[in-house]
Amino acid sequence: MNELDMNEQRTHATSTWRVFDDITYKKIEGNTVTDFLAIIRDARSATEDTIKPFVTMAPCGGPIAFVYKKSEAKSNDTKYTIIIDNLPNHRPQVKQFDRGVVVFVDWTINEDLLLVTEDGKYHIIDIFFYDSNNDKSRQLSESVSTITSACTFKSNQGTGLVALTKNQESFIAVKNVYSPIIQMITLGVDIRSPISAWCVIDHADITIAYAYDNNIATCSATSLRRDQQTIPGITDVIVKLVSSSNYKSIAMLKDNGDVLIGLKENIGQPQSFILKYTCNNNKVKITDIAWSGSDTVIGIRSASKTWFDLLVINGKHSLPMTEKSRQAITDDTMCYTSTVWLSTEIDGIRIISGRALDFFQRLPDEIYKVLDLMSKSPGAKLYEAYMYYKYENQMAERFLQELKSSGSSYGLEEAVKECIAAASNEHDPPTQKLLLKSALFGRSFLSVNLSNPTASIRPAVSVINDLCTNTIRNLQLVNNLQHISISILITYKQFELLGTRILIDRLLRRNLHEFATCVTKLLRMPAEEGENRILVQWAVQKLNDPANTNEELIADTIRVRLADVPGIPFIDIIRAAYTAKKFIVVERLLDVKVSLSDQIDMLLTLNKKQEALQKALSYGDTDLALYVLMRMKSSSGVNSTDFNLQLAKLKSLPLSLLLQCLEERDRNNLHDEMRKQNSGERERIGYSHIVQRFTTALTTSDQKSELTSASKLFREIKNDSSAQLVDEETRLITKQDELEKKLQTIQLKGFSLVDTLDLLIIHNERDADLLRKEFNISDKRYWWIKIQAYAKKNAWVQLLEFGKKPSSPIGYEPFVDVCIRSQKMEEARRFLDQTIYSSKLDHERIPYMFAKVQMVDEAINSAIKLRSIDALHFIESKCQLSEANSTKIQQAKDKLQDYGVNPLKNVFSFLKS
Repeated sequence: MNELDMNEQRTHATSTWRVFDDITYKKIEGNTVTDFLAIIRDARSATEDTIKPFVTMAPCGGPIAFVYKKSEAKSNDTKYTIIIDNLPNHRPQVKQFDRGVVVFVDWTINEDLLLVTEDGKYHIIDIFFYDSNNDKSRQLSESVSTITSACTFKSNQGTGLVALTKNQESFIAVKNVYSPIIQMITLGVDIRSPISAWCVIDHADITIAYAYDNNIATCSATSLRRDQQTIPGITDVIVKLVSSSNYKSIAMLKDNGDVLIGLKENIGQPQSFILKYTCNNNKVKITDIAWSGSDTVIGIRSASKTWFDLLVINGKHSLPMTEKSRQAITDDTMCYTSTVWLSTEIDGIRIISGRALDFFQRLPDEIYKVLDLMSKSPGAKLYEAYMYYKYENQMAERFLQELKSSGSSYGLEEAVKECIAAASNEHDPPTQKLLLKSALFGRSFLSVNLSNPTASIRPAVSVINDLCTNTIRNLQLVNNLQHISISILITYKQFELLGTRILIDRLLRRNLHEFATCVTKLLRMPAEEGENRILVQWAVQKLNDPANTNEELIADTIRVRLADVPGIPFIDIIRAAYTAKKFIVVERLLDVKVSLSDQIDMLLTLNKKQEALQKALSYGDTDLALYVLMRMKSSSGVNSTDFNLQLAKLKSLPLSLLLQCLEERDRNNLHDEMRKQNSGERERIGYSHIVQRFTTALTTSDQKSELTSASKLFREIKNDSSAQLVDEETRLITKQDELEKKLQTIQLKGFSLVDTLDLLIIHNERDADLLRKEFNISDKRYWWIKIQAYAKKNAWVQLLEFGKKPSSPIGYEPFVDVCIRSQKMEEARRFLDQTIYSSKLDHERIPYMFAKVQMVDEAINSAIKLRSIDALHFIESKCQLSEANSTKIQQAKDKLQDYGVNPLKNVFSFLKS
């Protein structure tokens, strides 16, 4: 191969480019589609009347919908034919629609077809599944009789819908058509002329721009701001407003064919729209416009019924039109000999004309920087170097040296990244390969640094390795998706926008389970997100296929295929079978890797309560058995006698469970039966009364009645201690009721005696003292309750005065502790005041109290005075010690240890001296 071949390959990479007026763009031919005009012609009447069809394309390479009604139909006829194209293997689907007069058709991001009818409803048509019950119809508003136009918008919350009412007083909006919350958006200004064009310019708060006469105004669902602007120099009606794919720019088409472009944020300011193209009084004018991504506007100009021109208008910068740019736009057009339909994508626009499906885009900067013959970017140099290396030309070394000796120390790394980015934005597989090989060629020189082998691999190299691997893998997937057997004409940027999970969902809806499995393996997705999810969806589609009528065969097929696959959630398949009313499949699959609780739930759903109960009992799960019994009890049409008869037949039901179930059903009858059968059950009945007092929202009299019954039963069986406790609880309830009526500010019922005293000390201490005497609370216990209550209400003065009483039955360390817990260290230190408490403090605990309040010197001195090694250890663990204090403690410990071994050692050493 020679240099001529090299130049030929380089020319091939740019052969589809077209350059004019500072714009470089290219058009890529896609798969063929159905000739929709041929269908229209076949459906025409002898009078050759034409009916305008609705043609819409799903985003990111999705299917195409063609909605029309026959020309011989009456004007109020609502029978429409829907043809869905761009499906795998070019097998169009045909559906009928007869639910109203269609005013708008579009796709949701879930690839469902959305039809809006004149009567204020929208209909979500499921085009992939067989069951028409999946189709949904929703009313936009009960108060709106008819609407005239609608549009959709896409956001993270789903597919939104906005419609204009016929009286043009307001818009109706929903942010998500699957979970609609209706919002009415009133117009910002009082208009007297009809709205001629409108569009959504912000999906976050549903801001709408609308045109009337030569005015532009906005309104929003949430914001109070209303912008209004008169467009100077415009006398013609504004017939179309279109938002760019990123909702930042707006294109405007006038009735005379002029096109203006402005930024959304500039609406309301002078000269916010700039004239980008004018037909200059030509007879042939632009009749429709659409955005290509967010930087180019495509205008349709119809020279005749069989000749259409597409004009490319630069929407990227704010420069106004000049005569030179207008002439360039007029001279450089794309010509079609059939009606043209446009669909905006995030990185271009899809064009349908006849049987042709093309993709047009402004050339991405990533490709232009590398493949342009005059480019001096690092990526272009690396691409040149590889091409020369491929044809064994020594010029390759010169380009590599330029990259290595460039001003940036990472010139070669940047070149590799640019080639990878160019490959991901390129559509032609041979050019993709050249760019990727260039990147790999440059990467090989990054792996080893000959001048410093020990630091041969920089951290950036591993990032580039991952980038190369991921791009090659994803490009392989994107190219395979465009095959006729898959027919998802997606670009790399659209693939990144969708994400792998949504892509798998789209493949599953097309019944491409085998290909979807290969994709999950290629992308190395976890089984629960990949292969297992695909197998579950395969089983669900088996259930929903109307051709599969033998339920036993369906169940056996699913069982054989999936039983040995680990991690398959069979309960999801079973629930889908129940929804599809295939109950034999449900029963056949219930015992295949389904948890006991899920089995019982499904049996109860199938109204097989006896079978569910026997299954729970056979596994020995009394909780589940009780759950089934309660479900049986709550069933409509089941009275007490029938339920008790059912229980009597269950010989395997444990007695304790039977009693528990009966107690839930009818306590009084149960207690009577228990007394008759066994007088020893009185204690159990007594405890049942106590439980009932705490678990049921009863009145005070009912609670006392329950407790009185329990006390009586306990006395009958000579359990006087339990009876006395119950009597005290009854007295407490009575006293709490009296105090609540007296104070009227606090809730006491339901609290224990200690908690009741605590609340009373905080709110009314005198009543607490009286209650303490009535229930004979000991001084020690009451002091504990009181000091904690004082701390809760921050009554530190009261706490200090309380501590000055002649003697404390609990000592004074608890006073210190409650202060410390409330982070009141100064208050705690007051209780160590020797002038007040010297005769009251427990001298054995004084070192510990000093340590708790961080009085280190006092703590050490008192511990040494008491000769307490334990106190010294406590001080070390509790206090932050200086070096001098640490030494002092250690010396004291050594001295005390010596003293502990021989207390007379110091005396003997004194006598010897």
